[in-house]
Amino acid sequence: MTLNPTNLSRPEAFTEARFRKRYRAAFRKLGACTFCQYRDTTLGVVHCKGRPERQKGLCQDDGQLPQFRLDDETLEVFRDAA
Repeated sequence: MTLNPTNLSRPEAFTEARFRKRYRAAFRKLGACTFCQYRDTTLGVVHCKGRPERQKGLCQDDGQLPQFRLDDETLEVFRDAA
């Protein structure tokens, strides 16, 4: 068993851990819809595109489409912040 299964250096591992912590905190605070590629915003509220009644990650529970799909562009905000 290796102590570093991802083969990251110590600075890289530290940066990755901070990124994950920052992302989890924002996900809890802002909700899943903020990070979904099928998001839309109406009056400052983020929801499923074309379905304003589906908010705060409801798409993960109701089984209807569209389902949550991570938007990679939203992650760049957390990577750049050091």
